Amino acid sequence: MVMVPATTGLMGILPGHVSTIAELKPGVMSVHEGNDVTKYFVSSGFAFIHANSITDVVAVEAVPLDQIDQSLVQKGLAEFTAKLGSASTDLEKAEAQIGVDVHSALNAALTG
Repeated sequence: MVMVPATTGLMGILPGHVSTIAELKPGVMSVHEGNDVTKYFVSSGFAFIHANSITDVVAVEAVPLDQIDQSLVQKGLAEFTAKLGSASTDLEKAEAQIGVDVHSALNAALTG
């Protein structure tokens, strides 16, 4: 089974799942193989679920959760929050908001 953070909510994918394309949002993707679970943080992307029970995940970034330094995540969140507060153009605001959203999701993945 694979669990992906779709924009419509957390989606569980099992063999025989209906064919679907799901947009991914920042969050944790977990791959379940027997009793083993491997967790990855994905920043965005798509999951393509095929009729033959194959799922392709195309992610902008996918990092094993255990390789992420929580102190750097908190530092990044503070930096992007400050940038958001001082942004003066729509572009600066959008870039800062993306940074806040991704770092907030990273922080939640590591603490939750």
